[in-house]
Amino acid sequence: MRNSMTAVAMIAAAWASLLVGCQQQVTPKEVAAPPPVPLVMKSPSLLKPVAGIADIMAIEIDPSADALWGAVGTVVSKSGTKNNRPTTDKQWDELKDRAVMLIEASNLLLLDGRRVARDGVQKIEDQGTPGNLSAEQSQNLIDANLDSFASFATGLRVVGEQMLKAIDAKNPQDLMEAGAALDEVCEGCHLKFWYPGQHIPRFPNEAPETR
Repeated sequence: MRNSMTAVAMIAAAWASLLVGCQQQVTPKEVAAPPPVPLVMKSPSLLKPVAGIADIMAIEIDPSADALWGAVGTVVSKSGTKNNRPTTDKQWDELKDRAVMLIEASNLLLLDGRRVARDGVQKIEDQGTPGNLSAEQSQNLIDANLDSFASFATGLRVVGEQMLKAIDAKNPQDLMEAGAALDEVCEGCHLKFWYPGQHIPRFPNEAPETR
């Protein structure tokens, strides 16, 4: 009888151990699913750029850059000196929107198949961006210097991220310094691809005299 009870006890212990092991196994629902493949990777043909680089500049980059540049600075006039600074949460939030738009616009510039101008547009200035090249000439210049153009677009994104960081910290000084870097990136790109060889004075006293 004792041997029978011992055998029963051993069987019960084995079943208990098996049940505990099953309970400790990870169920399929607990296994982390692999990240979904981005739609653009599955169907790259869905991406069809319509706007030209000049469109993105006129609609997104220029207004955003102007808003960010104008947010911080010192204006000296006959009536006195005025220091421009964001002072309310709403003002900072509006600047954040502009910084995000600037960053994403830089990504749009790098999209494969993006042209300088939309179909039918012959001159860059027809889309609000002054230059001394036709759209075709500018396109040829970019095509021949893709690495350089990509470097400027990437620089624009980096500066936009610096601005966003300054805005999140509500730091006017950092925002102003990033604004100076933004000016250098924009002007460098323009001098190479929009109006090569043309001198754009940084200050009024540098402008050539006119007769």
